[in-house]
Amino acid sequence: AVEIYHGAHGAYETRSPVRTFVPFMIDDQPHLLAAYTCTPLVKFPISDLTKGEKVLGTTVAELGNRNRPIDMIVYKKEGKNYLLLANNARGVMKIATDDIQNVEPITDRVDGGGTAGLKYDTIEGMTGVEQLDKLDEKHAIVLVSSEAGKDLQTVELP
Repeated sequence: AVEIYHGAHGAYETRSPVRTFVPFMIDDQPHLLAAYTCTPLVKFPISDLTKGEKVLGTTVAELGNRNRPIDMIVYKKEGKNYLLLANNARGVMKIATDDIQNVEPITDRVDGGGTAGLKYDTIEGMTGVEQLDKLDEKHAIVLVSSEAGKDLQTVELP
């Protein structure tokens, strides 16, 4: 079983659904970063993921309730690693990860739809993103949905 602390719910949970995840190196150790519905971001050392064993993740961000992560990528810009996370209700978030190894784990309730932990910027102009992937070192490819239909676009990584 996988257990996480869900800040918006104020409780440890084992049934929260992971919506998207990426591999990520923290202090030269492989980790999994998982974005859950309603929107905790949780890190797991890959070495802790053992079949049949209970795993406790570390919640490093609460990104606001009433939200569903859609897709996430990792990229580097100006020597720093970032996450780009598309959501259904809060747009596309650029999340700085330079302090992810030191961020205080979230273990208390986060009320009122608030946020905590890792900081993010909402990327204006990136709306309706249903899927994203890294195209190259400077660009992402995104599937965008609008009233006119779906459109595949390349965008500069923010």
